[in-house]
Amino acid sequence: MTGTGTSAYGIIGTGFAGTCALWHVVQRLTDPRRTLSLGPSAITIVTVERGPVNGPGYPYAKGNVQLPHRCNNEAGTMGIHGNDFVDWLFESKPRLIKDDPELVLETHPGIDLGDWQPDDGEFYPRALFGRYLEERFQETVKRARTHGIDVQQYVGHDAIDGYPTEQGFAVCLRDLKTGRQFTVDGFDRVLLSTGHWQSKATDALSGHGGYIASPYPPDAMQAAVAEHIQSRCARDERPRVFVQGMGPSGIDAIMTLCGAGEFTYTHDGHIASYQPAVRAGDEPLSIVAGSRCGFFSPVRGPLAPYEPHYLTEDQLAEIRRDHQGHLKIERILELLDKDLCRATAGAAGWNDMQNPRYHCAKDKLTSDLQDSYTGNLIHTIALKARRMRFYSRLAPSDKATYDRFLDTHFIRTAVPMPAANAEKLLALMDAGILTTVRQGYDAPRIAVGEDGGFRITYQGDEGGRATMRADCVVRASAQDFRMENHPSPLVQSLLGRGEIVPHAEEGYATGGIALDARGGYRALKRVGDVCVPSPHLSSYGSLVRFWQHEHNFAAAFVEAAERVADDWIGVATAASPWPAAVDGTGLVSTEKGS
Repeated sequence: MTGTGTSAYGIIGTGFAGTCALWHVVQRLTDPRRTLSLGPSAITIVTVERGPVNGPGYPYAKGNVQLPHRCNNEAGTMGIHGNDFVDWLFESKPRLIKDDPELVLETHPGIDLGDWQPDDGEFYPRALFGRYLEERFQETVKRARTHGIDVQQYVGHDAIDGYPTEQGFAVCLRDLKTGRQFTVDGFDRVLLSTGHWQSKATDALSGHGGYIASPYPPDAMQAAVAEHIQSRCARDERPRVFVQGMGPSGIDAIMTLCGAGEFTYTHDGHIASYQPAVRAGDEPLSIVAGSRCGFFSPVRGPLAPYEPHYLTEDQLAEIRRDHQGHLKIERILELLDKDLCRATAGAAGWNDMQNPRYHCAKDKLTSDLQDSYTGNLIHTIALKARRMRFYSRLAPSDKATYDRFLDTHFIRTAVPMPAANAEKLLALMDAGILTTVRQGYDAPRIAVGEDGGFRITYQGDEGGRATMRADCVVRASAQDFRMENHPSPLVQSLLGRGEIVPHAEEGYATGGIALDARGGYRALKRVGDVCVPSPHLSSYGSLVRFWQHEHNFAAAFVEAAERVADDWIGVATAASPWPAAVDGTGLVSTEKGS
C-alpha cells in the first residue's frame, strides 16, 4: 500500500485486455531506466480469470474456437505491443510446424511447411492467437518473479464483489470448482478487464428448444443443433438452421455447422468446392444466414493511400463551434459522402455504404474477391472516419440515432473478412448449403409457430415481406451493452454500491460504464449526488462507454494498457498524478494464488 512500503495491483479478467495490461505494467516495473520508490519485492500483482488458463480469455480459448475460426484483424495489428504477434510466430515457427502444423496450413493451404514465413497481412486462426496470449502471459509472470515481484494467479475463479476498505480496495472471489469464497484486500489499483459478455437478458425465444443464444462454445452449439434436428432427419426431411447475424460471429457459426464436411482446394491454395458429410440419400443441412442489411463483412486488402480531404479535424472543430460544442451526425455524413465520392471518382458515396448496390450477399462477395480497389477505398475511409472518435462528441440525441441506425453500416464496412472465408462462403452457396436473406430494419421479431418451428420474416426478391420456417436459430448478432444486463456478479455488485456507474447523457444511456472526463481510464464512482474518479478502479474494453464505437480494435487495447500502466506506476514512484489510495497494511488474503 502507498505510504507503507508496499503496493498491490489487481487485474480482473486476463484475456487480451488483461494480458496487455500485465505486460505493460511489468515492463515498466522492471525497466532499469525507471526509478521506483519501492523495491520489486514490495510489489504484488494479483490476476483473476474465470477460464482454466490465463491469456486467451473467452474469444480465443480452446473451448470457444475451432480451426476455421479466424482472427478479425491482420496479424501485424494484433500484438500486445508493436508487431509482437508476428515476432512470436517467427520465434515459434519450428515448434508450430512440428506440433501444430494444422494451425499453419489453415491459413497457408498446400504450402511446404519448411517454406512458411509468417505474414503481417494474414488472418490467422484464433486458436493460434490464443496460444500466443497464453505464452506471453506466462513469460510476463516469469519475468516479474525473476525481478522479485510477487504474482498471484487465480484461474478458475470468479470475482463476485468489490468495495473500498481501510486497507485500500477488497475483491471477493469464488473458486468455480469448489464454490469456496474468500476476500483479497489491500489493492491500490484494480483493472476491470472482463471483456465481451453474453447478455443475461432473455428474449421471447430464450429457453425454447432449438434456440441457441450464442455460437460459442462451438461444440455445444453443434450438439444442440444435432439433437434438435434428429426428428427431421429421421423423416428424411431437410433440416434448416437460421443464423441470425452475418458478422464475424455469424461466419464462425456457419463454419462450425459445416465443420464435418470438407473444402477442396486449387493447386494455388484457393477454395475450389465444398463436400458435405452426409450418407448417400440423406439431405444435407440447409443454413440460412440473415441480418438487417443482408450482407457479410467485406473482403478488404491493406488500407488505401487516401487521407480524408473533407472529414478532417478542422471541419469537426467548425461543426462543434456552430453547435455548442457538439458534433452533428448529418454534417459528418455529408463530409463522409464527399470524401467517398472524391476518392472513388464518383463511383461510391454514403448511400453505397448504407445500401450496397448488390442484389444479394453472393454478388457482393464475388465482387469483393474479383475487384477490391473501390471496396478498399470505402473500407479505408470508413475506418479512418470511425477512428476519428467522433461518436463521443455527438449530441446525446445524435448518439441515439447513430446507435440505432448507423453503427451497423460503419461496423460492416470497417471490419474486414479474410478472403479465404469469402471463398468458403461462396463454395457453401454453390454447394446448395448456404443461402442468405435480408431481414430489413423494421422486420418483426422471430416467432415460434404452432408446430414448434421458428418463423423468420425477411425481404423477398420483389421487395415485399416473406416468411420461412427454421428448425433452429443460432443468435450471432450484436452485443447488448446495457449495464443492467451484464452477467458478471462483480459488475452488478459494483453498480449497486456506486463504485462504478452507467454512462448517460441527458437521460440517454450509451451503454458501458462512465470514465473520468479528464481522460485516461479511471472509472467514475458515485459519492452522494455527484460522480468522482475512483481512486482504485480502472477499466477499458467493451465494459466502458464509447468503446464499441471508437476503440474496438487491437491497437486501442494496447494504447489503453499503456495509459493504465503509466497511471499505476505512479503508485510505485515518488509522484503520482492521481489521488493516492488510503494507507493500510498491504495485501491481505485468506488464500494464495498460484
